Amino acid sequence: MPRPAAFVGPTAVVFTTGQVNSVTIATTGFPAAALTESGTLPGGVTFIANGNGTATISGTPAAGTAGLVPYSFTITASNGIALTATETFKLTIDQPPVITRANNATFTVGKAGSFTITTTAGLPKTTTLSASGKLPSGVSFTAGSNGTATLHGTPAAGTGDSYTITLTAGNATGSQTTQTFTLNVDQAPTITSAAGATFTVGQVGSFTVTTKGFPAATITESGTLPSGVTLVNKGNGTAILSGKPTVKGSFPLTILVSDGVLPEALQLFDLTVE
Repeated sequence: MPRPAAFVGPTAVVFTTGQVNSVTIATTGFPAAALTESGTLPGGVTFIANGNGTATISGTPAAGTAGLVPYSFTITASNGIALTATETFKLTIDQPPVITRANNATFTVGKAGSFTITTTAGLPKTTTLSASGKLPSGVSFTAGSNGTATLHGTPAAGTGDSYTITLTAGNATGSQTTQTFTLNVDQAPTITSAAGATFTVGQVGSFTVTTKGFPAATITESGTLPSGVTLVNKGNGTAILSGKPTVKGSFPLTILVSDGVLPEALQLFDLTVE
């Protein structure tokens, strides 16, 4: 039996700029209604009648189409029965916030540091910032009320390293933008290995110079090494003193460690060859 068309489903949706969005408009009635639309759609969005009592509003809203005032248009459903159904449909275009500062910062152990994270507000303009992940002891993340946040504090002793966190900016409609952020904490180098070693004439000996600090330090030496022995910097905060000495004696060396953060580390090192 013929029945007039009637709309079912949502009458308002939110699309997001720069993203593919889609919503289906459905009707009941018999025979299946033909749907038409009148009004202005945002750039990048189209209305397509499917011919089976439904229609699809879909597309990628163009930049600049976002706003607090929704696009309002009329959809008409007609299936040949005297009663024609109309519905006012509202489409709000949301623009996610964007994080506008660099994705990294550098602090130094024992020194107060601060870095402000900023965003474009997006639409709607209510923007929140949050962070997840591990920060060094002494450093905090504080979100403001205006789409900004601050990393601040004095990194504690021994926290030199690279820390990765995830920043999330969101607005009132739930749209979010994330950014992977790296906080590098520089730390002046220290030498953690012993200040001497003993090798034997005619035998291969090896000693590893180790350091602590960030970034990884470069290790060099000054002084006279016995013939057959060398110091090789490994590029990872260590160096290898090794070789087969050909003469015995005491060989005083000065080991210098540098990672770009002052002060550099010096060690008076005694290599004894028996």
